[in-house]
Amino acid sequence: MPTRIHDTHARLRAALGDSLLTDEALRQHTSFRIGGPAQYFVAPRTPDALVASLRAAHELGLPVHLIGGGSNLLVSDDGLPGLVVRNACDQVEFDGDAVRVGCGADYLDFIGRCRDRGLAGLAYAAGIPGSVGGAVFGNAGCYGQDIGSRVIECDVVSLDGARVETLPASWFQFAYRDSRLKREPRVLLTCLMQLEPGDPVAIQREIDEKLAIRREKHPQWRIEPTAGSYFKNLPPGIQVPGLPHSPGTRRIAAGALLDACDCRGLRVGDAVVFAKHANIIVNAGQATAADVLALAERMKARVRDRFGVELEEEVMYLGARPAAARV
Repeated sequence: MPTRIHDTHARLRAALGDSLLTDEALRQHTSFRIGGPAQYFVAPRTPDALVASLRAAHELGLPVHLIGGGSNLLVSDDGLPGLVVRNACDQVEFDGDAVRVGCGADYLDFIGRCRDRGLAGLAYAAGIPGSVGGAVFGNAGCYGQDIGSRVIECDVVSLDGARVETLPASWFQFAYRDSRLKREPRVLLTCLMQLEPGDPVAIQREIDEKLAIRREKHPQWRIEPTAGSYFKNLPPGIQVPGLPHSPGTRRIAAGALLDACDCRGLRVGDAVVFAKHANIIVNAGQATAADVLALAERMKARVRDRFGVELEEEVMYLGARPAAARV
């Protein structure tokens, strides 16, 4: 077995070069600052290098795990076997009101680059952490808007690296915090979006407003590590006894239910429900994934017992789950 592991390492190193890392701490690559080691880790900066990484892993029979900016993500304390690929493709090409962006680009940085070009349509999302690809994968949004409505097409590659194709926006079936990618995985390489002309000063004003709101209600993830909103808001039209009805397309916020159940300040280990927002868990020091899972189950149980509603996680989990959680 050691010989086989050594051979795999050597062949992967030959294919990927010095960019290949071993036993890389994944807590360094998530906004939660939680996660064990990756057996192998690479962060390709071009689509060609990313495709080559996938092909190499497939040829060696290694499992592959894809991450972007590491937000909205909780990684197992045991880490991940095989090859972890962090998409670092961040090239941006403008063509009139359209823009093609590498899906590893930081979302806020990309919004800023669009502002500099006088292109509007994404300022509402200022402060959403993570990469453009992560936003597309989960159709990230707020204030009634989402990134999927801006997508024209995306270049993607199959998980084995064998097939690169361009898929139109309709293929992705964008819905609330959802896309077809969650059911039929592809790796996002680039995304072509349609924006609109705008005044850079006005765009910056909206960016500043949205960042100010987030500073008021949300933790600053670089200081108080978090994955953002932990649970999805409820579907439109659901009536919850004791809470206002949400008519039409409006959703009852999961935070409203959690607040009604006095969840702020709940704690398991160093995983704590944020004092200013009941739907956000923060890492108050040395929180583990097991701590977070146990706390989330406690929050869900309170809502289930009081309202008969089963909250659904928005934060994605990667890796083996602990055998038992503390609740």
